[in-house]
Amino acid sequence: MVRSAASCRLEKITWRGFDAVMLENGMLRCTVVPALGGKIASLVHLPTMREWMWRNPALEPKVPDYGASYVAAHDLGGFDECFPSVAATRFPGGPWDGTEIPDHGEVWSLPWKADTHCDGSQIEVRLHTHGVRFPYRFERSLWMVGGEPSLRLTYNVVNLSPYPFPFIWSSHPVFNITPGMKVILPSREMMVYGSAQDRFGRLGRSVPWPLVNDVDGRQWDLSVVPDTATGLAVKLWGKAPNLGYVALQDIFLGSELRMQFDPTEVTHMGLWLNFGGWSGVPGVSPYFNLAIEPCIGAQDDLALAVRHYREYAMLPPQGRKAWQLELKLS
Repeated sequence: MVRSAASCRLEKITWRGFDAVMLENGMLRCTVVPALGGKIASLVHLPTMREWMWRNPALEPKVPDYGASYVAAHDLGGFDECFPSVAATRFPGGPWDGTEIPDHGEVWSLPWKADTHCDGSQIEVRLHTHGVRFPYRFERSLWMVGGEPSLRLTYNVVNLSPYPFPFIWSSHPVFNITPGMKVILPSREMMVYGSAQDRFGRLGRSVPWPLVNDVDGRQWDLSVVPDTATGLAVKLWGKAPNLGYVALQDIFLGSELRMQFDPTEVTHMGLWLNFGGWSGVPGVSPYFNLAIEPCIGAQDDLALAVRHYREYAMLPPQGRKAWQLELKLS
């Protein structure tokens, strides 16, 4: 129970059989599961009681086997981290050249260690994990201040090797959506990474945002969530908006989730729009969800990002890189 609008509380709970940490500050309630890659399993705006994280009704959580398919067995919903690639690929260069990178990267499938602190007015949850096939330490902290409707995520990645380490990173929050919701993305152009049945063309097609023609010439406003049976699924990516934010609006509740960042740090943006068009599990009906993904580097394949697009980040030998992302709810 929330004690006051300005107070915070931190509680150890169980989430679907896994040890979890619940953060609450009078405006937001957030649930984090360290054993499942530090997954943010739930994010609730308390004044409206709106749950913003999508939950997959077709899959139950289980401890991931390293190298397992994310989409076939672990696409549970919530907010995951993808590093050092999103797509399964082979590492491009250095002493790790040709080493396989699993689907959606390594860190989502690894257990994270968590340290917590709450003084009644603010909460910090510090999490970290280490690479398996690659020498890095990945750190993410969650911050809440009493009475403020925001969750701040700070990131720090350390290269533990004496060699340069290229990477791409993507946040992967999958949102609970309803028809009529709007994506506010102050960009004019995006690129297609892929789409169901190639409906919006293939990898590398440049398209305007938000009015996009499919291969049959029909125009879609992809910024507005359509009916659940529309049958569209497309992954887009592009440069991060210079204004440093993207938002998802629930116009019926008058509620908004805004993601804010420094575009010199978080340089790219991914959009996964799945309006009843795709499911990664055989025999399961297509999902109805949406992911807005501030990220670093060209989506989704590290090898393509390095060798083709030349849009990626580099950790210097024994070096580090830091960035942050803030989620504000209203």
